[in-house]
Amino acid sequence: MSTFIDLFAGSLGGAAGVLAGHPLDTVKVRLQTQHGPTPQYRGTFHCFKLIVQKEGFRGLYKGMSSPLLSLSAINAIVFGVHGGTCRKMEDPNSITSHFVGGAAAGMAQSVIAAPTERIKLLLQIQDDKTKTKFNGPIDATKQLIKTHGLKSLTRGFLATVARDAPAFGVYFASYEWMTRTMCKDGKTETLSSAQLLFAGGSAGMLSWLFNYPTDIVKSRFQADSSYKSYMHCIKSTYAERGYRAFFVGLNSALIRAFPSNAATFFTVEWTYRLLLDFNLLSNVTKEAEKICAESQLLPKCKRLLTQTDFWASNGHFLLPEAGSTIVDPMLHGYRFF
Repeated sequence: MSTFIDLFAGSLGGAAGVLAGHPLDTVKVRLQTQHGPTPQYRGTFHCFKLIVQKEGFRGLYKGMSSPLLSLSAINAIVFGVHGGTCRKMEDPNSITSHFVGGAAAGMAQSVIAAPTERIKLLLQIQDDKTKTKFNGPIDATKQLIKTHGLKSLTRGFLATVARDAPAFGVYFASYEWMTRTMCKDGKTETLSSAQLLFAGGSAGMLSWLFNYPTDIVKSRFQADSSYKSYMHCIKSTYAERGYRAFFVGLNSALIRAFPSNAATFFTVEWTYRLLLDFNLLSNVTKEAEKICAESQLLPKCKRLLTQTDFWASNGHFLLPEAGSTIVDPMLHGYRFF
């Protein structure tokens, strides 16, 4: 039952993160996939402005249903693989263990992330109503299978693994390092919600900085079937604008990190609080009453508990990195109590 509640809260939080971060993800994808020495979009804000002017605000949310549909499956994979891998390490709580566990989780979730992002990208780059080819994720899936076969859905899988394995590793490891560094007495339960949010957002930004060029190659390769290989994609991208081409749209990814994490954090926390109100979290009710008593609060004030209280009682969870497909083209998983 507790695992179901974890996944339920995580899925709601993940959905909130997608809603908050998808507009800038669409901007990022448009910037990444435009071709030629004189691109249509000059930067993040110019791209955002043009999309709204030509396609309305709905244009910013193209392809969003694809990551939303895969949230629960990705959460389950990341949650299970990261935790299981860490437990098999010699020192499960070390930074190295979290990096290895995160990398393993990133590789595992790529099985679902690759086809999901392929569909999302194809929908996001449709910027002209007269040239709209796909009417939605289901229609896109059917057309791809009919035209190019089932294998076409997995186009870009190796690039997804190459991006997500190190990205998840960096995210998990840097998050752990930052939370431990901010602790004055070595106890992570003393951290405030703001500190946790800062750690989550910063870890997400670091994971992007280390892996963004790989995301560029993945996005372009998945969105454009004319590339014969990854090397062909890399050479063509470099020929357009040199090394700068591999960092186009990076500011979009970094800007959206904190809004998406904030939405996820807020939703997860209030999901647990409401479940406490209705006594659906029986595994923490006794601990909640104990905390209330020690804090000289009435026993019925369980809703006044903060996420830090859950952390103190039951371990802690990781916020997904910021703005993605699945909660930012890399859903950087949850580790719930």
